[in-house]
Amino acid sequence: NGIGTMPANDINSVSVTCTLDTFTVGCALSGLLSGGSVVLQINGASNQTLTADGNFVFPALADGTAYTVAVANQPVGQTCTVNNGSGTLAGANVSNVGVTCVNETYTLGGLLTGLAAGDTVVLQNNGGDDLTLGADGAFTFNTKVAYGDPYAVTVKTQPTAPSETCTVSNASGKMPANDVNSVSVTCTVDTFTVGGALTGLFSGGSVVLQINGSHNQTLTADGNFVFPPLADGTAYAVTVATQPIGQTCTVSNGSGTLAGANIANVGVSCLDNSYTLGGLLSGLAAGDTVVLQNNGGDDLTLSADGSFTFASPLADATAYTVTILTQPDG
Repeated sequence: NGIGTMPANDINSVSVTCTLDTFTVGCALSGLLSGGSVVLQINGASNQTLTADGNFVFPALADGTAYTVAVANQPVGQTCTVNNGSGTLAGANVSNVGVTCVNETYTLGGLLTGLAAGDTVVLQNNGGDDLTLGADGAFTFNTKVAYGDPYAVTVKTQPTAPSETCTVSNASGKMPANDVNSVSVTCTVDTFTVGGALTGLFSGGSVVLQINGSHNQTLTADGNFVFPPLADGTAYAVTVATQPIGQTCTVSNGSGTLAGANIANVGVSCLDNSYTLGGLLSGLAAGDTVVLQNNGGDDLTLSADGSFTFASPLADATAYTVTILTQPDG
């Protein structure tokens, strides 16, 4: 009622109404993962659900109103923080609130089994963050992995004393919004063979070898032989269990401890057994002598009745012929 022509009386009907100006609070979101969502509030209300980086504005508030911007619901696997998030409206819109999201980090680990006493194995994640383990049990890498980042656990250095091969299962993936402890590292001791060469065995003969009192190997001809594999670090001893008829076989380089490699230098050498040749002399006159030979040699002079033996033994299967080189002359 602010316009008119003054009548012949006072005017008191003019009405003046005042309303507070309103202003907005807005800000910028950054760092939100693709597919994620974060819920923001102002003064505990006016929820704003954001699904992508960018600018946003809350509904207008009256000038002079105190405001506080907060995160009502965090995105999965991330933590969002608010900068410049509180103040009081003072005649202008507010646009400098910042919300920054960063990925949460989680531990990566698992279980090691089968590692031999005294051995060590070195693991890596994504080609780094070396982790040296010296005993079976649970393990955790020193460096946490961010949510959504890939991880890949590998063996950098295999155990060597004894030699083992460790394999990894459940080794790779993308980090979820929780710790991972399902990586499995299984170690098994490597195996190596013990073998060598046999020489000198008679044609038609046979010899039985053993390693550590078992694993019989029956050999019927000269040549190479190999026992079944044994675990690395195992002490071994190759022996002759059964000698060939008429021969004696001996073992060289037959004992030791496996140390990360096959053994191929065991030697088994067979030699013919030797036997004495002799008999009985009777009827020789007192004071007489007789000279015997074997195979035209190995002269043996006898001067009295009784048992005799040639000086030179003969190898098994050797032919022999005893003759008289010199008859008694009495």
